[in-house]
Amino acid sequence: MLMKLKSISYTIFLVVTLFVILPLFAQEKIKESFSENEMATIKKLALEALLENPEILREASRILQAREEQKRNDNVSKQIREYSSELTDTEDTVVIGNPDGDITIIEFFDYNCPYCKTAAKDLQDLIKSDENIKFIPREWPILNNNSVIAARAALASIAQGKYKEYHWRLMKEGSLTEAKIFEIAKDLKIDISNLKKDMESEFVINHIAKSTALARRIGFSGTPLFIIEGNFFPGFVPLEELELIISDIRESRM
Repeated sequence: MLMKLKSISYTIFLVVTLFVILPLFAQEKIKESFSENEMATIKKLALEALLENPEILREASRILQAREEQKRNDNVSKQIREYSSELTDTEDTVVIGNPDGDITIIEFFDYNCPYCKTAAKDLQDLIKSDENIKFIPREWPILNNNSVIAARAALASIAQGKYKEYHWRLMKEGSLTEAKIFEIAKDLKIDISNLKKDMESEFVINHIAKSTALARRIGFSGTPLFIIEGNFFPGFVPLEELELIISDIRESRM
């Protein structure tokens, strides 16, 4: 009994962590190792430790959150592998950069997402400086109705061979209104009448529906979302980090 209690004093943090974050089956195993009186002592010491050191609970919560996030990330990675062919299919979109590039970057984005706009500049600079980047854009308008109009207009511009320049211009502008979306199209000499007609086409509607379905099935929660050679990166990724990621991928292939 004395030896056990001494060992408890050296492992109080572990004991508290066990009671806070481990599954119930693990707690049952602990109970099997100690008598009822010893368990009461352990609980008392654990409670005292929490009262005297509340940071233990915060740390336990941080550990639990990190594990949950890792679990979600592992599941997303698994789903990306499962839907790899759908993600890299370019039948309903265009390729910006090198169609035969050795690095494929897929982005789910919204034209009214400020982080997407920040990311667009770095992505454009990357494509200009690296001739082996294959960029596959996936329109995923989730913020508001103007986001949907912008996505439809951009996709409709493919029929007029204007997607690439229209895409970068839409990303360069601030918050987009319907009027601004068509004003930019006019500046780029896009036929507005045909554009509006094509915005209602199955090609456009199906692209957005596919993006939405893929995002839901895989478990994406916001934009921008990058997939670089099967690895996903949620949120804004600075140019320097993009270059490092790509460099690491290429080095791993040697």
